[in-house]
Amino acid sequence: MAKIVILEEYRRAIRTTRERLGLSRTTLERAAKVGQTYVKRVETGKRQSTELTLFSRLLKVLQQRAEQEAVPAKTKAGLLRVVKKVAKQGENPAKR
Repeated sequence: MAKIVILEEYRRAIRTTRERLGLSRTTLERAAKVGQTYVKRVETGKRQSTELTLFSRLLKVLQQRAEQEAVPAKTKAGLLRVVKKVAKQGENPAKR
């Protein structure tokens, strides 16, 4: 399983988007089908790396919800940058 390093930029984008959407951590965890406290550990930096599949699922849920809701373009753009960087990091796991 591919692992990625969770950069501070990723943490900020996740938290900002989640808050703009008005989602609780628990709601996001359920929607993304990740474990309890996963989002908290990612956002607070207690989780330094993670499996690519879990992190991608989390980003996908946020991106889908952001497209459906009235989220500022700047927030969507920040999340999209993270999605692209994570995809690139997943393609080149040795270049962390």
